[in-house]
Amino acid sequence: MGSRKDDITNGERAQIVIEMLHPDRPWGKVTNLAREYGISRETVYNIAAKGEHALLAGLEPGGYGPQPPKTRVTVTRNRLVRGAVVLASEGVSQRGITRCLAELVDTERSLGWVNGELAKAEQAAAQVNADWQPSVGETLSGDEIYSHGAPNLMVVGNDSLYIYALTRQERCDGGTWQSVLLDCPETPQFASDAGTGLAAGVKAAGIAPHQLDWDHLLRPLWAQATRLEKQAYAALQDVEERADKFDQAHTPKRLANHLAVWERLSAKAAGKITRYDDLVTLAEQVDAQFGLIDITSGEIHDPVAGAEVLRQVGQELQGWEGRIYQKLSRNLTNWADALFNYHPVLQDAFAPVVARWGQEAVRALSRIWQIEADEKRHPQPVAERQVRQDVWEQSLDTAYALLGSQELWSAWADVNQVLDRSWRGSMLAECVNGLARPILRNRQHTDQGCLELFRFLHNVHIFERGKRANWSPAQLVGIDVPADVLTLLGLDPKAEPESADKQADRIPAAPPVSAFAEFFAAPVQERQKVSI
Repeated sequence: MGSRKDDITNGERAQIVIEMLHPDRPWGKVTNLAREYGISRETVYNIAAKGEHALLAGLEPGGYGPQPPKTRVTVTRNRLVRGAVVLASEGVSQRGITRCLAELVDTERSLGWVNGELAKAEQAAAQVNADWQPSVGETLSGDEIYSHGAPNLMVVGNDSLYIYALTRQERCDGGTWQSVLLDCPETPQFASDAGTGLAAGVKAAGIAPHQLDWDHLLRPLWAQATRLEKQAYAALQDVEERADKFDQAHTPKRLANHLAVWERLSAKAAGKITRYDDLVTLAEQVDAQFGLIDITSGEIHDPVAGAEVLRQVGQELQGWEGRIYQKLSRNLTNWADALFNYHPVLQDAFAPVVARWGQEAVRALSRIWQIEADEKRHPQPVAERQVRQDVWEQSLDTAYALLGSQELWSAWADVNQVLDRSWRGSMLAECVNGLARPILRNRQHTDQGCLELFRFLHNVHIFERGKRANWSPAQLVGIDVPADVLTLLGLDPKAEPESADKQADRIPAAPPVSAFAEFFAAPVQERQKVSI
């Protein structure tokens, strides 16, 4: 009679092991146990040996700290295909995928096999992308990116980061991008940089308003201010070094020479400091128009007055020598109006909040939001920080007096929901393009299929942190996504790796393939459908 008799429970087996391993076990215990449970003496000894082995193995001291679970993974074709798709989505080249599979799971796969499986996944991804046609009325932003000499256009939702379009074309003129933008959903606002081809496409597609990107104006402006600051410090360092040489000199001729050079360097440093101070003053005037809310009035920035300030700064820079200043002057003059095209859309979105909570309360909460937003961008000087702190406290007192403690947080949530959206440019599209750039760079040949696969995997990727944490772009636009997203590409569900405890009964101890399991196994949680 075998030791795996079905009518003997785990509790009874444990009792047999306890009595058999007792150091003062009486004579005849084996015979009595065999008679009691209706098994042979050999089975009693087998159960005792197996229990002793399990105790010794379970009580074996391990390493310090938390230990990863030991699992064994059966390498199947489905796992290899899923692994190839995941590696491709992380920017690994096709040849790199073959080396990863060979190293991680000791499985050789040819380059042709990898290309063939990726082609199937890309075709399935293109079909899924075509079937998903969400339209939630969010603002959109677009950005061009080049790979292997060909232009690609990406259109992203500013609230969800959902990729509505990602296409590769032969040309980047207005007619080409017009056909792409006409297939995108209706949007109250489209944002992009000042690229002429994309701007022509937006105009031809009849999308209005077209918001230009503030980052493309502020980034080179402050970058030039940083360069002037470094030049000013370098000039001051030269003055100090020359002063040290003057102190070390003793002869009248050397003293006169060092003094003359010191005066010349001091004048040069003073000029560089003055130039830096002047540019910082102009940059601060431009930067002050970037905020959505005028802290003094608590209202949305006046677009007419703001554009006039930008044009005045552009006219002042027109007289500066240097190509960078001429470029900044042209941008400030030509982009001034388009940089404030978000104003009517923001006003329409803000109108229900004002109607619900009252204009004075919303003004107070808007001041608080803008002060905190400016502090996150860059710290203010101490004096300005104290002034803003006083305004912050006064605004909070005003909002509390008007709304009370219960409604204050609800009103604050409504104000944040509107102001926290992306209104002033195409930064989000460029951020997503930054994720695609290394993937396209590592591919020796890129085509539309590669873009379709990237688009699909981005749209189903669950954000780990930020205001979109625990949601994917597809879920944020109302698409119901399964827990195992790769099944949408026609792949079979991934078999769960078997734990070492379940294998102990029938598989000899061996080093688990934990590297493969850790690399490819990503936690996937069941998500609920959300509608916007």
